[in-house]
Amino acid sequence: MNVWIAASDGNLEKVESFFSAGFGPESKDPNGYTPIHAAAAYGHIELLRKLCSAPYSGDINVRDGDGDTPLHHCEDLTTGRVIVEELNADWTLKNNEGKTALEVLEEDVEFPELIDYLREKSGVVQQSDDGIDNEQMAQFKDNLRYTLENEPESNDPESSARRQKIQQILDGGNAEQELEQYIRELIRSQWTETETEDSGAKRRRG
Repeated sequence: MNVWIAASDGNLEKVESFFSAGFGPESKDPNGYTPIHAAAAYGHIELLRKLCSAPYSGDINVRDGDGDTPLHHCEDLTTGRVIVEELNADWTLKNNEGKTALEVLEEDVEFPELIDYLREKSGVVQQSDDGIDNEQMAQFKDNLRYTLENEPESNDPESSARRQKIQQILDGGNAEQELEQYIRELIRSQWTETETEDSGAKRRRG
């Protein structure tokens, strides 16, 4: 075992024993990888806090051989929030390829919660392939909730079924994601109906 593996395992006692032997939070392996990178990559938050506070006072923006910071190596939202909000990492830093942590994550299309968080911090408005950005989606959700809570139930079977579906989603364990998916499906179906009507009108005119 070495200090980087110990940090990857979240083994504080072992990490500190290596520090006693002369290593530190910014000690680099041949690739420039440090214990701080390792703790960030594997989500060992308490170890990360320890490495970046007295008496060790490691730099949360330390770079490896590729210019990647610990945030570039992060793979989960909770750790990412600690790195940015508590340890004051600079999420705008770019690696040797000129890419921020957000841009690296977006390339791999992994860890969507962390991507959304960094987009929000960076002021990036993400628009999906159906043309709905995050702000619009939030508005749609608010409108649906308001309708459900404040407007009387309609006698129209289709409206009643839709209302019941929304309530089931909100009562479920994955409400936000399922509600977003449902909204996108509604919008796509409306677009399809509109396109069909437009096509029919063109045929009649022809």
